[in-house]
Amino acid sequence: MPEPRRRKKSTEEYVRQAEKYESRGRFEDAIECLLMAVKTSDDKAPLYLRLAHLYRSQRKVDQAIVAVKRALRIKPDDIEARDLLLEMLLELGRFDDAIKEAKELLKVSPRSLSARDVLSVAYLQKGMLDKALQVTNELIRLDPLAPENHFKKAVLYQQQGDIGSAIQEFSRVLEMQPDEEMAQDAIEAIETLDNYQIRHIVMLAAEDYVFRAKLIRDPEAAALERGFYLSFAGMTALRQIQFEELPEIWSEWKQRFYH
Repeated sequence: MPEPRRRKKSTEEYVRQAEKYESRGRFEDAIECLLMAVKTSDDKAPLYLRLAHLYRSQRKVDQAIVAVKRALRIKPDDIEARDLLLEMLLELGRFDDAIKEAKELLKVSPRSLSARDVLSVAYLQKGMLDKALQVTNELIRLDPLAPENHFKKAVLYQQQGDIGSAIQEFSRVLEMQPDEEMAQDAIEAIETLDNYQIRHIVMLAAEDYVFRAKLIRDPEAAALERGFYLSFAGMTALRQIQFEELPEIWSEWKQRFYH
């Protein structure tokens, strides 16, 4: 007597089985069930997206990218899928691809913050600082109260060597009351930039008596005249320096280390 034919599982049954396997840590089995669900489903895009998330959770990013691209071929306006793709491209350091896909997302969602966020990171990594700054300014225009955007702008100014603008942006970050980690990073960045400038000011003042005389009279005006921009704390530190005694100290220092 012939054996009865097995009933084919439905898409929903494969999905439920995949969820059970995933909850038990049997991820390969969960992936197999989702692949079977794709074969039986008329609505494949969300299943490919679930597969992409599952592959990514197992650090199979290349396979995750293949899955999410299949989802996008079916449903090109899926914002979640496009955001996931961008995150993974950045993870892999595929910055050219990330830029291309971010621009595609902007066609679908012109006000997308995530697309601009990815563009700013990718441009920075490629050394395209002007473009990164342009995109970051767009982020600030669309989301002016986000301190992380001002922090990015400060970093870009620092990369460009515009120390004054970097300090201004880092200071603006602190005014926006960011989380503790970002606040500490901003404080440390300002301190580093202040110290860098103060060392240069002292070296110039030791060799240039006209500049030194101006610093004695009005440290802030003298520093600004030479293109230095210090934070409030930095300017306070500059005012504590006894520039009148600098020539003797500098002479002793050079004698000690160069003779």
